[in-house]
Amino acid sequence: MTLKRIAPYGTWHSPISVDATIYKNRALTSPRVNTKSGRAFFIESTEDGRHTVIEITDDGLEDILPQDCSVQNRVYEYGGSKYDVLDSDQLIFSNKNDTVCLLNPDSGEVQLLVQSDVLRYSSFCANHSSPWVLAIEEDHTFTDPYKVQNYIVAINVESRAVKRVVTGADFYYIPQFSQDGSRVSWVEWNHPDLPFAAGKLYIGDWAPDGSIKNARLIAGQNMESVAEPRWGPDGSLFFGKEMGPHRKLYRIPPGEDSETLIQLDGLDDAEFAEARLMEGSRTFVPLTANLLVATAVTNGLSRLIAINLSTGSWKLLADDKTLCHISADSVAKLDDNSVLVIGNGTVSHKAVHRIDVEHPENNKVIRKAIDEKFPDGIFARPETLRVRSKGSPTRDIFGFLWMPRNPLYTGPTGELPPLILNTHGGPTGHTGSGLNLRGQYFTSRGYAYLELNYTGSTGHGRHYRESLFGNWGIVDSADVVEVADHLADAGRVNRNGIGITGASAGGYNTLQSLSRYPGKFAGGVCVCGISDLLSFNDGTHKLESDYTEALVLHPGVSEEEKLKIFHERSAMYHTDGMDSPLLLLHGQADTVVPIQQARIIAEALKKLDRDVEIIEVEDEGHMFSKPSSAKLWLLEEERWWKKTLLKHRQRG
Repeated sequence: MTLKRIAPYGTWHSPISVDATIYKNRALTSPRVNTKSGRAFFIESTEDGRHTVIEITDDGLEDILPQDCSVQNRVYEYGGSKYDVLDSDQLIFSNKNDTVCLLNPDSGEVQLLVQSDVLRYSSFCANHSSPWVLAIEEDHTFTDPYKVQNYIVAINVESRAVKRVVTGADFYYIPQFSQDGSRVSWVEWNHPDLPFAAGKLYIGDWAPDGSIKNARLIAGQNMESVAEPRWGPDGSLFFGKEMGPHRKLYRIPPGEDSETLIQLDGLDDAEFAEARLMEGSRTFVPLTANLLVATAVTNGLSRLIAINLSTGSWKLLADDKTLCHISADSVAKLDDNSVLVIGNGTVSHKAVHRIDVEHPENNKVIRKAIDEKFPDGIFARPETLRVRSKGSPTRDIFGFLWMPRNPLYTGPTGELPPLILNTHGGPTGHTGSGLNLRGQYFTSRGYAYLELNYTGSTGHGRHYRESLFGNWGIVDSADVVEVADHLADAGRVNRNGIGITGASAGGYNTLQSLSRYPGKFAGGVCVCGISDLLSFNDGTHKLESDYTEALVLHPGVSEEEKLKIFHERSAMYHTDGMDSPLLLLHGQADTVVPIQQARIIAEALKKLDRDVEIIEVEDEGHMFSKPSSAKLWLLEEERWWKKTLLKHRQRG
């Protein structure tokens, strides 16, 4: 038995190092398989910040991408799907310099296919019966967001010809060939609508000359939140659609245009398929004409299930310790009975899993995000929160809480831990309960850590998501205070040691919470957040050019009312009430939320002689994706919490 050392919360020594959290922690995404040859691949990050392609072989894992390449793109600024596998096993991918290239996985040879100073490409889908590959093309000839154009194109990998095959809409997502290459599907929508509701599903017939014939709208006519169209091996088309309170799966059988709901008993409150701001989600896949593997999300918790399409029955494929969070580009067919899935569990790191539907004894972890071993008992376990608000409107608020945990330490008797309250980006996104080493970095040092899925988060049903629209900056910041007060009132955390943080939309929430609720927080850390909605709205990129107004304004407001509301919802104009110490981190090359958003509020607070620091990161964009930037963020955040949250110890 190990005797625990008594030490104040927030001061514990932890084996979870900065290097393990940042440099040794791989980002894993995008499984792809050529089901004819059986060759399988995925993307992972490297310690120097590249994104490389890993092949899964009988002899182990092999990095097949030359070091001067990185699989990434800037379509819609956030980037879309990055590559696909051709029938020949060659890979078509978007390179870091906005080129499109072809990779021979055996020789490592990279061939340039498309290069342009103004065109970007993403979301590749190969036709396994011809040399054509579908992709999204984005034309930046003009910098005005409303003049940036998007198309669906076909790239001929033999002739290098690029043809625009679908035009006319403002936005396109997920162009897909049917498995026999005879048909095409895609999702599109127009300004000022958003993909969460307005995505429309089209299909058409593929012609040998590289064109689409007989294009027709088949779903999404009535703001039904269509998402993730996927073709089955028998020619069925599957997709998610929101006809009620939760998005469900639908199927269009071969040769038909009418859809059928896939009824699943016991999953009424689960939603399927992701309608996200970021393009390219793959959270379900048909394996055979009668078997589908899908992710069911209930209140932010993911479950991987197998669906028998003949009987309508389903079964769980992994417990929550193994897989409780599956999101974005994460699921691919390996063969008729197994899938590759990327996700994490409550006590397991994110990993690439092979999941066998009929023979779970064949399940295998192929690649973990981190190889380092940590002591038993070091990882905190998530608690699911569902808090009934005291304020109006009466509502449930969701999140996941991790209390301090370290097998070598305990806090002084009766002392309460400080709380770090993190608000996710989006704002229409959500955070799951999977093991997150960054959060564990803090819990193992004696902090409580909360991921708040505030009103507007996805994964909690349509009403919860749509309740944010028109109310951004009000209800989401109120949720922060409701949950913080709930935990303090329950004697779980130190009321005087609560800090709020977030990045992007989470940064906006941080600033709003600090300005609207003076004295509530011991400190705040805002990463690439918005301080002035009007200037942000005037200068943001195409994908989000109508997003802010939809989130902040109710329909029908006048221009005068709009300016007034933008002013009211911007922390920049309410700095008098911001008395909590504030740390601002921002990338100088951020094209989503420009650096000026941090500079103006830092300057305003300095004039008021408030405790504020701003750290600008050269050559860093919106996502703080460079390892050196992520390390800086973690170290500076920890410094700030030591300075602000540990000042006032409180006993329960």
